[in-house]
Amino acid sequence: MKTYAVIFLVLSMVFTCAATTEASWQLGVDWQVKEEVEPQTVKLNWWMTPRWGVRSHYLWAKEELSFAAIYLPQKQAAYNSYIGLGVRDVLGTSQLPIKEKIELTAGLELRLDRMVHGFSTALECRLVTANLVGEPNQLTPFFGISLNYGFAPASNQARYKVNDADLYLLAKLIRAEAEGEPYWGQVAVGAVVMNRVKSKQFPNTIYEVIYQPRQFSCLPKLATIEPNADSLQAARDALAGKDPSRGALYYYNPRLASREGARFFETADLKRTIIIGNHQFFK
Repeated sequence: MKTYAVIFLVLSMVFTCAATTEASWQLGVDWQVKEEVEPQTVKLNWWMTPRWGVRSHYLWAKEELSFAAIYLPQKQAAYNSYIGLGVRDVLGTSQLPIKEKIELTAGLELRLDRMVHGFSTALECRLVTANLVGEPNQLTPFFGISLNYGFAPASNQARYKVNDADLYLLAKLIRAEAEGEPYWGQVAVGAVVMNRVKSKQFPNTIYEVIYQPRQFSCLPKLATIEPNADSLQAARDALAGKDPSRGALYYYNPRLASREGARFFETADLKRTIIIGNHQFFK
């Protein structure tokens, strides 16, 4: 049975790599916290979008293979919270009906990109719904920690190499201007750059828009800052045409704006399109 489970995981990876070039992956190992902390589960996360993914995990001691849909309600630069709904033991080793194998997942992932690129750790709880109403169930709850490594398919890496100047520069700007902001607020900052490129009021290249004098206060940082996973994905989304800013050409953070910048937004004849996090967007 274990052999079939491993084959199934490998086939899942091959299929999804062939199905999309935009997905990202995480491989991980779970340690359950009980009398002795010991590794129990190997898992594979397939992130189809920045917030939605599919999870498979295999508990080798009991030969349990499980699947779940995972959603990130909160996505920050340093951490993610996530929830999930899935089915435990799809191979049927427990002989339980499917209604007793519905599983809820909740967790908090801390990203370790600044120490080791691609790595993260998470605190996670998994519980079959039958246990919530006190029904006897051999599928015990899980509470533990995990270590994960994330990566993108080779085709994705080839398409978005660091020498793709526009993507790289836009991702640097997004991190410098919006690190710590909600994910869609980061995309919105990139969208403002793209809206300027399209506008007759501004230069028509990403490089010229970003380096236009007296437009972005973060310019001194760009020489040394490196994009992270969030800013790279936000730049991809902005380049693909996603625009949470609703057509904005300007934005600012009232808490951090200089007197000159605040005066501009107070006196200019601009229409506010949306507020995302600490940034206000205008056109």
